[in-house]
Amino acid sequence: MTLAGLTEGVGLLLLVPLLNVLAGTGSNYGFVWNFIFSLSTVGVSPSPFGLLSAFLFLVVARSGLLYAREQLGAHLQYSLVDKLRRQCFAALLGTEWRWLAGSRRADHADLLLTDVSRVGVGLHFGLGLLAALVTVCAYLFAAFALSWRMAALALVSGGMVFLLLSGQRKRALGLGRELTVASRALQGNVQESLAGIKLAKILRSEFRHLELFTTTMERLRTRQLQFAAGTNLSRALFQVGGATLLTSYLYLGLRLWHTPMPELLTLVLIFSRLIPQLMMAQQQFHQLLHALPALEQLDALLADCRANAEPESAESLEPWSVQQAVCLNSVSFTYEEREQAALDGVSLSFPARTTTAIMGASGAGKSTLADLLMGLLAPDDGELTVDGVPVTGGSRKSWRRHVAYVPQEVFLFNDSIRSNLLWARPDATEDELRRALERAAADFVFQLPLGLDTVVGDGGVRLSGGERQRIALARALLERPSLLILDEATSALDLANEARIRDAIEKLHGDLTVVLMGHRLPTLEHADQVIVLEAGRVAAQGSWENVRNSLPEFSHL
Repeated sequence: MTLAGLTEGVGLLLLVPLLNVLAGTGSNYGFVWNFIFSLSTVGVSPSPFGLLSAFLFLVVARSGLLYAREQLGAHLQYSLVDKLRRQCFAALLGTEWRWLAGSRRADHADLLLTDVSRVGVGLHFGLGLLAALVTVCAYLFAAFALSWRMAALALVSGGMVFLLLSGQRKRALGLGRELTVASRALQGNVQESLAGIKLAKILRSEFRHLELFTTTMERLRTRQLQFAAGTNLSRALFQVGGATLLTSYLYLGLRLWHTPMPELLTLVLIFSRLIPQLMMAQQQFHQLLHALPALEQLDALLADCRANAEPESAESLEPWSVQQAVCLNSVSFTYEEREQAALDGVSLSFPARTTTAIMGASGAGKSTLADLLMGLLAPDDGELTVDGVPVTGGSRKSWRRHVAYVPQEVFLFNDSIRSNLLWARPDATEDELRRALERAAADFVFQLPLGLDTVVGDGGVRLSGGERQRIALARALLERPSLLILDEATSALDLANEARIRDAIEKLHGDLTVVLMGHRLPTLEHADQVIVLEAGRVAAQGSWENVRNSLPEFSHL
C-alpha cells in the first residue's frame, strides 16, 4: 500500500517539470525540481523523453504493485474466513453437550456461513480503506510540495465533510446489527421450513410456510436496501461537496494566490483524484462498520464456547474395557429450563458383559440416563464410575471413545452406506463391514443394486425407518465398544427383523455390556436385569419376573 501510494505521489510531482519542459519556461521549479534533479544520478535526465520515461515507469510499477496488493488482500481475506470458520466449528465441537443442546443450531449455521463471510468482507473493505488513506497521504504530500496553502485548505475542508457524514456512519453500524438479527431469522426459517415440508403437505399449509418465509426474507431485504440507500446518499453528498470544493480551490488559486499554471493544473488533477479517494474511504468505512456486528457475534460465540468448553484430556489409545461394572452413584441432574430433576439421586449398577433393560414413561429420565452413561452429560451431583474409577473431567471424552449409542431417531449422512459405516472405524475392512451388517440384520444392503455404495439421501431419507436403524446398529457394532446403548433400537422393525436383532444382541452377551431402552416384551424377558424409572427415580429393579410382580401396571403382561 505504501509503495503504491508513493508511486502515485511521485508520478504526480513529475507532471510539473514535465509541463514546464514542454512549455520551455525555465528550469527553477523549487522543491519539485530539486527532487526531480536528484533522479539524474540514476540516469533520468530532465528532458521530455526522460521525464516521460520516468512517468511511464512509475505507472507500470504502480500497476504491478496494485495487482500484488489486491492478490495479497484476497489471500488474507479468504485465509481469515477459513481460519475463523474452522476455529468456530472446533469451538462448537469442544463444548459441553448440555450447553450445545440448549442453543439454536440455525444461529450457529448462520454464524458459520454468513457472519464469518461478512467479517471477511469487512476485512476486504478495511484493507481498501487503508489503501485509500495511504493514497490520500501521497496526494496530500504532493499537494503540500506544490502549494502548502491550497493543500492545507483541501485538508481542512475535506475533514469537515468527513465529520458532517458521521451520522451516516452511525446509521450503517445500527443497520449492520439489525441485519444480523434478520439474517439469523431467515436462516432459522429456512432450516425449519425445509425440515417441515412433509408436515406442511400433510397439513395442507404450504401457503402458510411460503408466507412466513416471504415475510422473513422481506425483513432482511428491507435492512439491506436501507443500508444501500444510506451508502448511495453519502456518495451523492460527497460528489456535490467535492465538486463545490474543487471549484473553490481553482478560483482561489487563480484569483487570490496567483498559482503558476503548471502547478495549478497539477493541483487540480491531484484534488480531482483526492476527492474520489476520500469518497471511497467513506464508503469503505461504511462497509467496515456494517460488518462489525458480525465480528461481535463471532467473538460472543467464541466466548460462550470457551465458558462451556469440555475439559481437555490426553487421548489414550488403551481400550477402556469394562471388567467389573459401570455404576451411577447417587446421580442427580436437572436441566436449566426445568424445575423438576430429570434424575434424582439414582444409584444403579450395570455389571460387565450383562444386558440391562430400562423401562419408563416418556419424561421418566431414560434419555438423560443414557447421556450420563455415555459421558455426554456430567451429573450435577453424584458420579459415574467404570470399574470403580470415576469418569469425570477430561476422562469423559476418553470414555466416550469406548461407548456406542443407537438412538431411536438415527442420523445418517447424505453419503453411501459404506461411508456412513466408516465413520465408526475408518480402517474397517470389507469383511468387517459385511460382518457388522449381518450381525445387525442389515444384510438387505447386499441385495441393493449398488450394495455398500448406495447413497442413503439426506438423513437417510431413501431408506425406511427400520433400514436406517439397522445400519446405525451395524455402525455401532463396528466400533467394538465396551458399552452398547440401544434407545428403542427395535421400535421400527418388523417382528422377523426384531427377532434377528435380538438374537444378535443375545450373542453379544458375555462380550460387552449392553443397555436397552424399551418396552418390547421379548427384550425384557431376556435381559439380566430390568430397571423401571419413574419421574427421575428408580421405581423397580431386578429380573423381569420380579419387576412384573412388584408393579401393578405390569402385572397383566
